[in-house]
Amino acid sequence: HGAYFADNPSVSHRYTEANSIDQTRIMYYNKVVLGNESILNELNSELMSAPKGFHSIHGQFAGKPNDDEYIVYRYGQGLPYLRITYKA
Repeated sequence: HGAYFADNPSVSHRYTEANSIDQTRIMYYNKVVLGNESILNELNSELMSAPKGFHSIHGQFAGKPNDDEYIVYRYGQGLPYLRITYKA
């Protein structure tokens, strides 16, 4: 529920699947408007939107300082800027 983004491309890579024909993967470089972020330190799969007074969720997980994730729930908060096709 929502669109997920990350600063670190290796985090996003975990959510990609290789094309069965040529083994390429696709990732997007996006412009994301986070606004007022609600910080979460544990998973909560029941969230349907950012809490009242917040525009996005910022997931920070102990022991994984470079694996932050961001979730936005409103149309237009995340805009694709570049499409990146690659092989892993």
